[in-house]
Amino acid sequence: MSRPRLLAGPLPGGDPVFGRPIADLRAAMAAGSLSAVDLVRGYLARIAAHDRAGPALNAMLALNEQALDEAARRDAERQRGAALGPLHGIPILFKDNIDTAGMPTTAGSLALASRRPPQDAEVVRRLREAGAVVLGKTTLHELACGITNVSSLSGRTRNAYDAARVPGGSSGGSAVAVASGFAAAAVGSDTSGSIRIPAAFNQVLGLRPTAGRCSTAGVVPLSPSLDTVGPMARTIDDLARLWSAMADPERARADGRRPGAGWRVGELAALFGAAPGEAGVSAHARAVLGRWGGADASVLPVDMALDDARLIDANVTAYEFRDALEACLRGAGLAVRSLADILDGGYPHPEVQAILRQREALRDPDGSGRRAALERAGGLRAEVLNAMAAAGLDVLAYPSARRGPALLGDPQGGGNGLLAAVTGLPALSVPAGFTKAGVPVGLELLGPPGSEALLLRAGASLLRAVQPEINPRPRPGLPG
Repeated sequence: MSRPRLLAGPLPGGDPVFGRPIADLRAAMAAGSLSAVDLVRGYLARIAAHDRAGPALNAMLALNEQALDEAARRDAERQRGAALGPLHGIPILFKDNIDTAGMPTTAGSLALASRRPPQDAEVVRRLREAGAVVLGKTTLHELACGITNVSSLSGRTRNAYDAARVPGGSSGGSAVAVASGFAAAAVGSDTSGSIRIPAAFNQVLGLRPTAGRCSTAGVVPLSPSLDTVGPMARTIDDLARLWSAMADPERARADGRRPGAGWRVGELAALFGAAPGEAGVSAHARAVLGRWGGADASVLPVDMALDDARLIDANVTAYEFRDALEACLRGAGLAVRSLADILDGGYPHPEVQAILRQREALRDPDGSGRRAALERAGGLRAEVLNAMAAAGLDVLAYPSARRGPALLGDPQGGGNGLLAAVTGLPALSVPAGFTKAGVPVGLELLGPPGSEALLLRAGASLLRAVQPEINPRPRPGLPG
């Protein structure tokens, strides 16, 4: 069958932003052929044509009414020779659980529709300091509690390649917006796969950093122990530009080495699926690893005693969510002050209510359940790092999701996001193209603590070797 095509194609009559990486946009602004205002207008035109109209992707929850003014200020700074940041004038989107001053931050819930935080989240502040223009906010699975991207406030978001299917979540709006060229790049949040699953389903790049490497101050919480923010982009170079501006230097560790004689990659057998709906994804992922192995990598089998049940047992989200959300709502001036209030008010989307009720009902009065989960997570982390060290591996590799995107309204399974989440290790989802049946596949690379730069170089090597059939094709990015 023919490969799926991006639904949000270039606009007729010339499209100044479609498929263009940040380096090209910066060069055009430096040459005077494009301005930051031109970029904002170009992206707004694409949003108008494809988000509500056309394929009606529904990736955008709100636009920044001040975006053109912000862009004009960036242009004026450039004209008077002010110091320019690495993202000067570049429009960026943020998942709508990340606080942006002057705009609602709702986490996709009708219960939080009037919430307007007084200041930017730390990650927004950092990117503004780097020169970025806040273009708007993207949709998410309500309160970040799922992976199909449905909410009481925004309804359903559609996959960038197939409007009948889910985009993944909970950062689904950010992934669809990046794939569709609604901004130069976006920021999502990830607790147990929320960046990497939608990145795979929409054939973009998504990075979950090492635990604690990026501040989550000003992010509506899901699980404070596991929550992080991370960049999403079409190219490795774009992802690296965002990451360099987002990372907290005070929490940074050494970024890892570049192997001198090719990459040593561990194929983690336990996270490849064989169930119905999974075999095609696994076969494609293994073929992609084989092509990388034929170019710039040695791919070695890795056996670990991992399964979904063991990973779920190491997940503290259910123990932390209710109380963390209540602390976030405290003093926000809303009619709701707790998860119980949200449920009693009938706010949540019907598809989100069951998991919210489970989390409201869970009680762990002495904290023993949470502590036991954290202990199990620590054990998993030690096992992973020991396995990598014993085989001399640079990264582990496995599908970002074991199955493809579900039809709208159906449940979604097969995510592999918990391994990086519970171990606190960084992971990068790299687009790997489509199976013969047209199922999008992402390959997740997991590295040791503080190895984000190494993961970006590994991702660049993988993309050069594989050249995935996505459109517009991303450039290879960072040199190997």
